[in-house]
Amino acid sequence: MTFLLLTAVSPALGCFGPKLYFGVSPGPEAEILYQLCALYVKEKTGTESVRVDVATGEGLALLGDDKLDLVLVEGSDGEEDLLRLAPFPALRAGKRPRDDLQFTTVLPALHKLAGLLRREDVAALLARVAAGEASAAAARAFLTDRGWI
Repeated sequence: MTFLLLTAVSPALGCFGPKLYFGVSPGPEAEILYQLCALYVKEKTGTESVRVDVATGEGLALLGDDKLDLVLVEGSDGEEDLLRLAPFPALRAGKRPRDDLQFTTVLPALHKLAGLLRREDVAALLARVAAGEASAAAARAFLTDRGWI
């Protein structure tokens, strides 16, 4: 009887992995970069991202208060950027991706993406989104076509 109760309850108790809280400011540039980074990290590390919409200029304060793990920053000075393709928003990481053991594969994955991705790639993706393609679909197709995921 106990076995039946445990097996009946266990499907409802899922196993959830770590999640990154990813700050995204308004605008198509931040949106496509978020889609690229979140999908790449998920495919390479198994870590999911939770999108957090932030007002322009608010992301760094939230990152400093440990309310975000990653954020796309407008007008970055480039000092601590993980990914920077000017004039597009730059990507920065907070404490958890840098110090928490459950995220040890996230920053190397983002560094690899930063080495692969070019400004022209982002501009081409923005053109596809402006033509009506969904940003998530465009990002997935781009990463798949390149063989990066």
